[in-house]
Amino acid sequence: MEELRALEAFQALPEEELVWLVANSEVQHLERGDYFFREGGPAEHFYVVLDGELQVVRTINGKKQVMGTTPAGIIGGEWSLLTLQDSFLTAQAIKPTQLRVFSQQKFREIFAACPNFGAYIFKTATERTQGFASYVQQQEKLAALGKLSAGLAHELNNPAAAARRASKTLANRLPSLQRQTIELCGLGLNESQFQILLDFQLTAAERAAGVVSLSTLEQSDREDEMGAWLEEHEVEDAWDVASTLVTAGVEPHELITVAEAMPTPSVKPVIAWLHEALTATSLLDEIEQSSSRISELVLAIKEYTYMDRALVQEVDLNRGLDLTVKMLNHKLKSVVIKRDYDSSLPLLLGKGGELNQVWTNLIDNAVDAMQGQGELKLITRCENSYVMVEVTDNGPGIPPEVESRLFEPFFTTKEVGAGTGLGLDIAYRIIKQHNGTIEVRSKPGETRFIVRLPITTEANG
Repeated sequence: MEELRALEAFQALPEEELVWLVANSEVQHLERGDYFFREGGPAEHFYVVLDGELQVVRTINGKKQVMGTTPAGIIGGEWSLLTLQDSFLTAQAIKPTQLRVFSQQKFREIFAACPNFGAYIFKTATERTQGFASYVQQQEKLAALGKLSAGLAHELNNPAAAARRASKTLANRLPSLQRQTIELCGLGLNESQFQILLDFQLTAAERAAGVVSLSTLEQSDREDEMGAWLEEHEVEDAWDVASTLVTAGVEPHELITVAEAMPTPSVKPVIAWLHEALTATSLLDEIEQSSSRISELVLAIKEYTYMDRALVQEVDLNRGLDLTVKMLNHKLKSVVIKRDYDSSLPLLLGKGGELNQVWTNLIDNAVDAMQGQGELKLITRCENSYVMVEVTDNGPGIPPEVESRLFEPFFTTKEVGAGTGLGLDIAYRIIKQHNGTIEVRSKPGETRFIVRLPITTEANG
């Protein structure tokens, strides 16, 4: 009893409570390196550290994080026993440690036998949960940012690589185009012939930008026809040239018309110049398209995060859903997206970036449930003074015993360390902050997350 009384948590307790606590517990000794409990394992004991120290570790998003240590006087194990969950922490002695340990049954009896100490346990559990939730929420946000960053890096890398490849190829081809242009000027073409050639080149370049891709068979047939004509006129690299001309949408009869307007000795150099000019145009178009794609992604990132915007803004929910899909595009390659948006949806006053985090969590969970392939429905509509957003997937559904706990903090069905159990808790808190509601309805083959937000209410906090 004197040993307990020396600890701060027990100094104000009545004598009878101390007597009961000592009589209904036992002392356990741990050597350095010994585990008292492990993450994911059964939570069977409540404890008080009498002497020594435990290190407390949790796996967050696949990485072990040291949450702190428990010196003398610290209690532990209460959260898992109160929530009837397996332990979500690992406790290991970092030096010889002595604990006073209560069984699961004796822990339950504390609240009736020792109300003062029971109140202390609840107070500690509440403070600890709030602090831990805040810490893990920050980790969750950083993890979500990391996922988005990885996806965006992939999305940005493709157009960036294409632009880099096209610019390098163009740099290598420009000397050839310059040489062909000089040779063209020395062919002695008259003004009319030059005009025919330039008009044809400009028309072909403009058409190439909007040409519809041919099927493999159609492309092959046209290249065969074009290549045969070019070989007949002894054009160098005839099949290379044929591919460039056909891809640009040039028909064989159009090329023949141009060739017939030129002096016979000029046909080969004229076609060689056309080939280089159209190749350069195609490469420039590829650079322009790649640059545009990068600009679109950067703009989407800025809109998604509401960068450089006030904390509370007018929010377009339809646009927010589309931006979220764009941010998660790397995960949605094999997912069919079906949109059913209400185009008359009013703008909401709220925190756009945080609402986008809700859509990100819901869509990300839906894709995980479908194991990366299936059908995802995004629905919005007005319901009197509310707007409704629904995210539906055709995955296996959520078991009833799990469904009732989905929004509990730290609850997750994923393997230990694979999730924090705060994704839906964060979504719930954000929606509540906007004075809205979020519910789930699930059956095999269909899971619906339904969010309702008041049209006229500004977000709190």
